[in-house]
Amino acid sequence: MKKFLIMLFCAGAIAAAVFYAYKKDGGETRLLRPVVDYWQNKIKTSALLRNFLPAAEEAADTNSDYAIYPDEMQSGYGAYLAGRVAHLRQDFDTAADYYRIALDKDKENVSLNHTVYVILTSLGHIDEAVPYAQREIETQHRELLAPMVVAIKEFTDGNYAAAREEVSTIEGRVHKEFINPLISAWTYAGEKNEEEAIKSIDSIMNDPTLDVTKLYHKGMIYDYIGNKTKAEECFAKILKEHPTEVTYRILEIVTDFYVRLGDKEKAKQISNHYNDNGLLSVLLKDIDSRIDSTNTTSTPIIDTPQKGLAEALFNIGSIFRTAQNGAEIAQFYIATSAYLNPEYEVSKIALANVLEEVGLLKEANKYYSQINKNSGSYFIARLKMIENYNSLEDYDAAEEQLKILLQSYPNNTQLLSDLAGINSNKRNDAEAVRLYQQAIDSMKQINKDSWPVFYAMAVSYDRLNQKEKAEENLEKAIGLSGRDSNVLNYLGYSWLLSNKNPEKAVSMILEAYMQDPYEGHIIDSVGWVYFRLGQYDKAIEFLEQASALNPGNAVISDHLGDAYWFGGRKNEAVFLWKHALVLKEDSDAVDKEKIKDKIENGAIQNEILQINDEKLLKALEALSVKEVK
Repeated sequence: MKKFLIMLFCAGAIAAAVFYAYKKDGGETRLLRPVVDYWQNKIKTSALLRNFLPAAEEAADTNSDYAIYPDEMQSGYGAYLAGRVAHLRQDFDTAADYYRIALDKDKENVSLNHTVYVILTSLGHIDEAVPYAQREIETQHRELLAPMVVAIKEFTDGNYAAAREEVSTIEGRVHKEFINPLISAWTYAGEKNEEEAIKSIDSIMNDPTLDVTKLYHKGMIYDYIGNKTKAEECFAKILKEHPTEVTYRILEIVTDFYVRLGDKEKAKQISNHYNDNGLLSVLLKDIDSRIDSTNTTSTPIIDTPQKGLAEALFNIGSIFRTAQNGAEIAQFYIATSAYLNPEYEVSKIALANVLEEVGLLKEANKYYSQINKNSGSYFIARLKMIENYNSLEDYDAAEEQLKILLQSYPNNTQLLSDLAGINSNKRNDAEAVRLYQQAIDSMKQINKDSWPVFYAMAVSYDRLNQKEKAEENLEKAIGLSGRDSNVLNYLGYSWLLSNKNPEKAVSMILEAYMQDPYEGHIIDSVGWVYFRLGQYDKAIEFLEQASALNPGNAVISDHLGDAYWFGGRKNEAVFLWKHALVLKEDSDAVDKEKIKDKIENGAIQNEILQINDEKLLKALEALSVKEVK
């Protein structure tokens, strides 16, 4: 079915319903605020802390794990500073460790106590978070999340009535009419009290967008307690009345139920109904495999109340995730879901996704790394790990993961291309070219989606000073991409540097600019065209905008310095050249010795570019910088 989506998260419509109640109840300050404050604090440094931060960082740098501090840093305030350094660096495990040291010396610090248990819970360390949550409950500063942490711990210990009591103390409509009854239903299921469990779910707010959630949990509770007839009624109703709201997880649970019921054919029919012979068929492969390996005596997927509650908390977290500013509270609930059911890989992937969204890439990779090798999610999880390692510029770790995947998928075009990209980032361009060619050879057909590989290979050839091969691949990429602006700009600028095909080079750069007038590298190329034409005022106009858009780019800073020099602004030119020497972006593309010589002796004479095409000259004359919106 075209509308069917294999999703990790609940439908957005559910979120709309819940958050309507949530906002009406003032939930934005009463529920989200404790977690939002915590995450916002990771990037806010108090004026006092800023005064001490350099010393704290210097002390922290004596050991990458922050394990050794000078004696004077062992005070409560020193531990707090160390925690803040780790906090600001987004090393939250270490931050929590140091905050706890500080809290041991300042047990009445309510704010720090709150920060500690929120960090621990959001990272999935529920057992460690409980004492701090209990301490908060005992104070006058009780927050909504503290009783939830304690309730989850009580639940895992089998104290279902105590868990229910903790949850019942949480006020607010969204809790009273959705979260609390959903959690309470599973506490009753733990007590095998079917009547109260179903009654609790029926008390959830009456909204059509929550119908599937109610039926799903009713079905799982009936199945867990042993009422197969009622369970089948719930699952059949979902399939019949809400076919487009069936998620991947629901499909897993329902097909597993029918196989254990002795109707394997029914389970296969349900799976096949959603198979589109494309992407979904890949995702459904795991379900089909489970159908084949399961029988009437197999253990249910949801075979404990803890796993049932994990489903509930995951659903709650998924709903919050679809809301604006909901990532932090989503992380809280999804982390507790992963804690309750360590086998639930979807929750681990979802938690990793949330961690990525708030920039915690190392923490996200910890969860991706837990995905079982035999899982259908393993391949995607490893790709996400590799992407995060690249973002962290940990190219060795990314390369290691790619090589592991290539052992199982030796001719995978994407993996070969990604491995080539890592070698390119490490400036192993000869190896990058070899791998890019291997990726091209592995393609079943070369089409419009293939152009990035040719483009990337051209860049490596260019750095190897194999200009003809670079041009050949760039022209291939231009044709396949439908004249992509970045490829046009790259080839045009290359020709401009080597005084080759000057009119064609300028034409390509202008074509790229017309496509993307707000891309700094392209604006830089346009500015360099005017510089080469001796039109320094116009060159400065474009290059200043390029520099404003890419202030950390060494090439742009060098170009702007040249334009300032020939435009009569020599002090500014020297400043920009000095700046170019210390900038990291594209630092390998500038000749530092030449820049040093320009700082010492001034710029050499500009070789004026000759353009004879009247149409092109008119286009250049008419061109002006577009205001950035």
